[in-house]
Amino acid sequence: MRRAIIIAELLLSVATRPLLVADAALANERAPKSPVTVERAVDSGEELMLSRPSFWNGACNARGVTVTIPQSPTNGTVSVTEGLNPASPNPRFGTAGRCGGMQIMGKQIAYRSRPGFHGTDIVTYEYVSDRGERFRATMIITVR
Repeated sequence: MRRAIIIAELLLSVATRPLLVADAALANERAPKSPVTVERAVDSGEELMLSRPSFWNGACNARGVTVTIPQSPTNGTVSVTEGLNPASPNPRFGTAGRCGGMQIMGKQIAYRSRPGFHGTDIVTYEYVSDRGERFRATMIITVR
């Protein structure tokens, strides 16, 4: 009887807190291979949203995310700000669960060319969650 109580307590404690190992395994299984290269176009001087990374827990509360810019554009600027982002129903990491479509605080990564510039610009960004989930992308931007 004592063994059954201990096992039940252990199962209950596991069920009520996040399974970081399982979450990490699921994240690695669903994450696209990084780095990714994407081509986008924007009018000169206009803002282009590159990414809106947000991470959340089972209660739909925001988790931490850090953004770095390993390669800055030569003909424009990249800004990283905090803001509300829609939780994707098909997120890169984990599962949306009941959070899909909700507004969750995260980062917003935006590019803006120098006024009057026309041509190609390149920027690389990387983000890492508080659990080590990582994504890196290189954007090839055609400025019209």
